[in-house]
Amino acid sequence: MNVCLPINPPRRPAGLLVRWLCPGLVWLVTCFGDAARAEETSSSLEYEVKSAFLVKFAMFVEWPTNTVNATNRGAFLIGILGDDPFGARFDEAVKKETVRGRTVQLKRAKDLAELAECQIIFISASESRRLPELLQALAGKGILSVADEPGFAGRGGMIGFIKEAGKIRFEINPGAAEKAGLKVSSKLLQVGRRVAELATTTAAG
Repeated sequence: MNVCLPINPPRRPAGLLVRWLCPGLVWLVTCFGDAARAEETSSSLEYEVKSAFLVKFAMFVEWPTNTVNATNRGAFLIGILGDDPFGARFDEAVKKETVRGRTVQLKRAKDLAELAECQIIFISASESRRLPELLQALAGKGILSVADEPGFAGRGGMIGFIKEAGKIRFEINPGAAEKAGLKVSSKLLQVGRRVAELATTTAAG
């Protein structure tokens, strides 16, 4: 089920992370109410919304207990691989955020190996050419992979942002998450669009 409740974005966003209040799901899919306005602010508001999602995804995913990043009692780490589209405002926003009692920190790198202890890794558009290589390297690592590369979830990624009529939505590949030992909450699956890997879909057809 794809749920999207439109909210007109403020002209001057007061904070980076969007709050959700949704009885039952404790979740609200944040969308751009005006496609034209969304296009005008795509360089700022669009990634403001996506950064909020990155933090909230952590509330609805369980990591395998036998991985380093799951047993780490330090900060909950969100990695940004490649060119950073979010900027310093993301760092300021996460200072007040916690995930299961752990503070949230961002880590940026050009080398995937430097993000090995992250629970979530956002793969930037600058890394699109080596996406197959990156997904292969992430296989079985117990890390939630996220990107806004077209068809990301269908290519083996776990969560891919998509934009429809000026609204930010996301696709989920539960099979890819399961292979990595991650458990995605049914609440998140209800508001995302489920997709299967292209190879699986082709074989079934």
